[in-house]
Amino acid sequence: MGIIRWLDRHLEEVLLSIFLIILITLTSVNVVLRYIFNSGLTWSDEVCKYCLIFSGFISIGYWVRRNSGICVDALVQTFSEPVRKVLGIIVQFIVLAFFLAMFKSSFHVLEGIKRSGQVSGTLQISMVYVYTAPVIGFGLAVIRTIQVLYLTIFSKEKGGAGI
Repeated sequence: MGIIRWLDRHLEEVLLSIFLIILITLTSVNVVLRYIFNSGLTWSDEVCKYCLIFSGFISIGYWVRRNSGICVDALVQTFSEPVRKVLGIIVQFIVLAFFLAMFKSSFHVLEGIKRSGQVSGTLQISMVYVYTAPVIGFGLAVIRTIQVLYLTIFSKEKGGAGI
């Protein structure tokens, strides 16, 4: 149970950290190679681009779980605590519906890429691997939204989700 709890709290952080380390390392090495040795790694820019893509999609689940998305809640703050909780639950259901639609759509896009047989420019890897980023990202977002909904509905703490 300890590993599951740790993954629940840190999965996205670990993945985002790995992608960031790869991105920083490859970019730094490539800068040194280009400006000091007058040559560079032709494939590093493409790997950095894919790390950035995966980071963007994985970060969706992270901000949902941490409840750190951008929102304008000036009107909501004027309501009482129980009304705010109900409004928060309604918004979370809308967000869940959106993420479910995006998750489903990402499978359709992935299927189209698989049929096309498209490969990347420099690395010559199947673009199916790259297009799994939205599937993973929106899948995590769905799971995290369900978690937040559960915690908000069943939390005994004031203010909702006990994250």
